Amino acid sequence: MTSFRKQSWLVALVLVGAVLFGTSPQAQAAYDVQVYDDGVLQGGIAVLTVGNSLIFTGTTTHFSITNGSGTSNNPGTQGGSNLALSSNEQINATFGSSGGSHTIQIVLSQTGWTAPTGSPLVLSSSAGGSFDYLAGTNPAATQSVTATYQGFLDNTNTLFGQPVAGSTSVQTASASRNSVGTSSLVFSPGTSVNNNVPGGTPFSMTDVLTLTFTLDAGSGKTVANISASTVASVPAPAGLLLTLTSLPVLSLGAWIRRRRQSV
Repeated sequence: MTSFRKQSWLVALVLVGAVLFGTSPQAQAAYDVQVYDDGVLQGGIAVLTVGNSLIFTGTTTHFSITNGSGTSNNPGTQGGSNLALSSNEQINATFGSSGGSHTIQIVLSQTGWTAPTGSPLVLSSSAGGSFDYLAGTNPAATQSVTATYQGFLDNTNTLFGQPVAGSTSVQTASASRNSVGTSSLVFSPGTSVNNNVPGGTPFSMTDVLTLTFTLDAGSGKTVANISASTVASVPAPAGLLLTLTSLPVLSLGAWIRRRRQSV
């Protein structure tokens, strides 16, 4: 009996050791932002990450970012994951005095979300914003902004991964002004674009926001404010939906049977 107990303890210790040391720890999520000016990655962007909040500011060749931020709910539940370029991404065009056309792109990404292996996910993106025409030296100057937004899910869990098979449709917005004031940037199609993408454990999410400013010489400073978000969610199982929709029918059938029996 004593020998059997010793063997049992030995087996238990081996099993505990396998659990503790045989299972690799989950990798810490990476969280970062990249900024491009006319297609060139910029190195002068300061990034501060606190938990799932990210703040970034800095100056590029033709722009300055005075209020850049991102938020996420990572690790989120398996029912929904959210990566957002937060409200009022404030981007200033600094080439108004000389004029011209230049493009800034903001790419926000985070790894480490999880979902049931092989489960298809619904990826949704939405965006909106405005731009402000500020007075310059040329009162007849025209200012215009064209914007695009797209969300990505990469089930290889790659930071800044942008697979075509795991993306929403590109949403676009544009506006133009020739006087001081504010114009809305309304993204189309719709306020939300859904797409079924492959699930994975784990996966990364990436937001890509691109703005092209076209300014006449003497335009002064132009400011764009953008909010954008991408959400990955697990769709409700078809069986559950069928059960929920069949409940009223089953209840009605039971009521009819009881009425017949009482009569």
